Amino acid sequence: MTENLKLFEKRFKSHHDSNGLINKYVQSEKATGESFEAMLEIKPDDRKKAIYVHTPYCDKICSFCNLNRKQIDGSLDSYAEYVASEFNKYGKTTYFKESTFDVIFFGGGTPTVYKPKQLEIILQSIRDNVKLSDDYEFTFETTLHNLTEEKLEVMMKYGVNRLSVGIQTFSDRGRVFYNRTYGKEEVKSRLKKLKDFFKGDVCVDIIYNFPDQTFEEVIEDARIVKELELSSASFYSLMVHDGSKLSKDIEAERVKLEEDMKKDYLLYSHFVAEMLREDKYHILELTKIAKKGGDNYQYIKVRNTGGDTFPIGVGAGGSVQGIGVYRMSKEMSFYSKQTDVHSKFGKLSGIMQFPIIAKKDIKDVLSDEEYGFFCEKMKEYQDKKLVLETEESFNFTNDGVFWGNNLSIDTIGFILEKIFNK
Repeated sequence: MTENLKLFEKRFKSHHDSNGLINKYVQSEKATGESFEAMLEIKPDDRKKAIYVHTPYCDKICSFCNLNRKQIDGSLDSYAEYVASEFNKYGKTTYFKESTFDVIFFGGGTPTVYKPKQLEIILQSIRDNVKLSDDYEFTFETTLHNLTEEKLEVMMKYGVNRLSVGIQTFSDRGRVFYNRTYGKEEVKSRLKKLKDFFKGDVCVDIIYNFPDQTFEEVIEDARIVKELELSSASFYSLMVHDGSKLSKDIEAERVKLEEDMKKDYLLYSHFVAEMLREDKYHILELTKIAKKGGDNYQYIKVRNTGGDTFPIGVGAGGSVQGIGVYRMSKEMSFYSKQTDVHSKFGKLSGIMQFPIIAKKDIKDVLSDEEYGFFCEKMKEYQDKKLVLETEESFNFTNDGVFWGNNLSIDTIGFILEKIFNK
């Protein structure tokens, strides 16, 4: 791996880093609210469909976060009524009436900051207006400290079947650094009770590479995930964002974290090796390890394979039938029309978020010439032991998964340069 640490000057830790690359060659076209509303009255196509609901509120702010959220300073009654009214409004459209949705995902912020009565208002509006597929996935992101049995009863009543819990780490030192509630033993106890009570998948987020994190700490995180038999663990290297509390408090540490690639890789490797040790878990996606027979993470599959994501709530973004939508406020949304180039390479980026890249899927997206360029890059990565080729697929090695977002960006950039700079 030592030579592979020098492959790229920096490691891209998010697939979102590829979004701006396409705009260097082709600009998105403008769209309007009127064109979006008109599209919603046309019979939708048969692509997979998800709904993303954003709650831009938290009752406690994580040290590393700069997402679209703010601390609660009053009642959420009006916001709950607003979200419900959005479902009631869009539920009258042809798009909603003739669609079957595979996924609903409540993100934030912290969607479990609502009171039980507020949750009931929102979830009833969904039941009234949304038809779900037989094998639907309905997720709430949450923390442990604001999740009560009363709230869980309401959520399960309306079909919520997956929880994504922001643990970040079980390490007591790390939890202080991330400004998390409770210590390790209390977190383990609450997760056990949650698993016993909740009828669905319980998943967690793990963020590694906090300052001075040891290999023993990241291995312990993996062991606890397995001990509790959690459905999956997302695993991200710490990203210190401008505007977060952390970026102001530890500027020196921030530089250290971004430059220490070797430590980043070794922590990643220890976590992955421990998670995969007994062959009960597998790498589902570049940043997710799932229990075999457990979490399917349909939300990311819909988003990454060209499906629709209908956005509801302030701060929500998505794409519906080729029109990008971002909800800037209750009164204002921004719209853009995806070009064929954006659609094509957005799908390619999505396919490359998974460790097994089916050749058939790539051929369905790219032209023969573009597929040839794609194979050139795969051969290059194979020589560096980042990819293994089979008859039907290109498979990332564990090192390939570590560099996965870089490989995606590098591949897309290579193909775009070839076809636009002939």
